[in-house]
Amino acid sequence: MTKTNAITTAAKGLAAQPAQAVGASATEDLTQVFRLTTQGNENIFNVSVNGIAGVIEIPQGFYVGTTLAEALQQRINQIEDTTGNVGGGITVKYDSTTNNFTFTNGTTGRDSTIKVRGSNKFGLDDVDLGVGSVPQIYNLQQATNSDGLNLFVDASGNKVTTPPANLVDGFFPLYIDEGELTFDKSGRILSPKQGVHYEKQEAGFSIDLDIDFTKSTQLAQPFFVSTVNQDGFTSGRLDGLEVDANGTVRANYTNGQNNPLGKLVLANFNNQNGLKQIGNATYVETAVSGTATVGEAGAEGFGTVLSGSLERSNVDITEELVNLITAQRNFQANAKSIETTAATTQAIVNIRM
Repeated sequence: MTKTNAITTAAKGLAAQPAQAVGASATEDLTQVFRLTTQGNENIFNVSVNGIAGVIEIPQGFYVGTTLAEALQQRINQIEDTTGNVGGGITVKYDSTTNNFTFTNGTTGRDSTIKVRGSNKFGLDDVDLGVGSVPQIYNLQQATNSDGLNLFVDASGNKVTTPPANLVDGFFPLYIDEGELTFDKSGRILSPKQGVHYEKQEAGFSIDLDIDFTKSTQLAQPFFVSTVNQDGFTSGRLDGLEVDANGTVRANYTNGQNNPLGKLVLANFNNQNGLKQIGNATYVETAVSGTATVGEAGAEGFGTVLSGSLERSNVDITEELVNLITAQRNFQANAKSIETTAATTQAIVNIRM
């Protein structure tokens, strides 16, 4: 479809809109009383209304946001050019919720303009130009080529005479204007997928730039996550320690990750039986055992580490019990011999007496 010239500049039921200039939030809370001074020219404001420009000066004194808005409105409506034309009908409102000022022109339509510049203390140091608007109604007609064949637009944006495969009989596709955005149900942009080139707007506001809408989304929230690409791990807490066969000490965490902390060092001796036990399964080297040879678990000449296990007794219990019984019998036999010897000695002593 093609769009013809507007058949009316006043759309049905829609009124032309006035120009508005909306300031940013003030740096101070203007609901509270503040003092307006000449410091930094904070009481000087540059205003242009429908092309009529002027500089206004607000008297020093104590104000709040609403009284400053009244003072601005009164003086803006007194601006006039050299021919006596005045930019009257301006209203200035202070919004205590957003802590900013809004300037609304008294005229409507595309010729309605307003520009305000003032101190950043009042959020007026970078206010966009306000331009009015007029709703328009357009006639839509099927576009055709020089041979009278209907024209369509393919997925690449080229004009073709072949209709889309999904075109329903009795219906015609409707193509949007350049720069008009359409989105799917999830808020992702459908069109335009390529950059849009702008050469100009209305007279007096000519621009030449390219705009890329590919990353635009139809999401009203101040913050919205459209996609998530997870490339890390969730947070975890220390769950325990383990030692592998090579002696590496690892820390295990609740998120399934583990980190190596260090490695155990093993010592070997030429004569392990020559070690001297000093208690609690602790040994020290001696001249008989030789000096210690230090290395890693699993290396040649060294064993491996079995974590969480206790060493099994290296004593033959049966043999030790037999030795214990033998020693006990020898003790008992020796004790009996001593007892017999003592009795015999006592008997001899008694005979002599």
